[in-house]
Amino acid sequence: MNYEEALKYIYSRELFGIKLGLGNISELMQSLGNPQEKFKSIHVAGTNGKGSVCSFIASVLEKEGYKVGVYTSPHLVDFRERIRVNGKKIGKKSVVSLLSKIKPFVREHTFFEVVTAMAFMYFKEKGVDFALVEVGMGGRLDATNVVTPEVAVITNISLEHTEHLGDTIEKIAFEKAGIIKPGVDVVTSENGRGLKVIRKVCMSKKCRLNVVKPRKVRTSLNGDFQYQNVSLALEAIAILRKKGYKIKKESVIGGLRTAKWPGRMEFISENMIFDCAHNPSGAKALAKELSKMKKDVYLIIGIMKDKDIGGICRALEPAAKGIIITKPKIARAAMPGDIAKHIRKNVVVIGRVSDALEYAKIRAGKKNLVVVAGSIFLVGEAFESLRLQPFN
Repeated sequence: MNYEEALKYIYSRELFGIKLGLGNISELMQSLGNPQEKFKSIHVAGTNGKGSVCSFIASVLEKEGYKVGVYTSPHLVDFRERIRVNGKKIGKKSVVSLLSKIKPFVREHTFFEVVTAMAFMYFKEKGVDFALVEVGMGGRLDATNVVTPEVAVITNISLEHTEHLGDTIEKIAFEKAGIIKPGVDVVTSENGRGLKVIRKVCMSKKCRLNVVKPRKVRTSLNGDFQYQNVSLALEAIAILRKKGYKIKKESVIGGLRTAKWPGRMEFISENMIFDCAHNPSGAKALAKELSKMKKDVYLIIGIMKDKDIGGICRALEPAAKGIIITKPKIARAAMPGDIAKHIRKNVVVIGRVSDALEYAKIRAGKKNLVVVAGSIFLVGEAFESLRLQPFN
């Protein structure tokens, strides 16, 4: 089996869809010797900011000299972005080797369950000191929830994946609070209706709850919305210190200034921004940042059909002078016409992402901004069309 064959097998597991529940993954982990028990972890759930929080904490720990694994999803360009150790993507040979060990135990396991098993086995084999583990969906029944972390982080809570997680903030908060384990410190910046649910779960499991407010801290990532994420990361680091882990102030400062999380309010060039805003709250945060810039914005937008298309469009439309609707090459992508229904301004529809980029660059010229947003998959395809590797 070579790397291409391994990827083909992994993606074939998508036929099993999304199966929330810990039965399958727990059985698979046990068959593999429970690799998730061989390293310390920080578990991160929430609607927005999960990847940024993981990146901040990982960067700080790496500066201190720890070996750090990071497991996030989805990827932008390369499948191997999902599993990294000290910033380096998992090697192709490791993907093949690990899959050959996992495959004999795979029954009706999903894509995400197989990849989660691969990540945990890789971290065990590499001997990481810590792993930053981002929840895939929800928390309580997510495949990553087989870890017992040093710290559990819940960033914030908005309506998302309502067909799986529930149709109210309270129901979604309950699912995300499912990562809370007895006696484990919990950090959150949620300050709405979800906080009451998180607090109740913490009380029932005798956990210390740390509610943080955003504070202005200089980091490598753009956008005022990162103040919330870096504040969560700093609180988690403070808890690790209290537990006896050595983390110097210099490592904190250096780590925050070198953290990398591509496609999040990222300037690809002087007048081009990529942002993975894929829900209304993320879109609102992006629009707020764009409103501060004294430039006309030409927005390239593509959205997945299972997202809140109307909410995303309502948030981003006021920030844009011109809107170009496109469609990423993925079955889940919404048709441009379905997006256009939610936009009052005149729009231009360009089917291919690469062509949309070229058109927007001509419209914006050298003085204005091209902004690509609305979907992680759109941003990934934009990176690919420009022949850029996000983590290089």
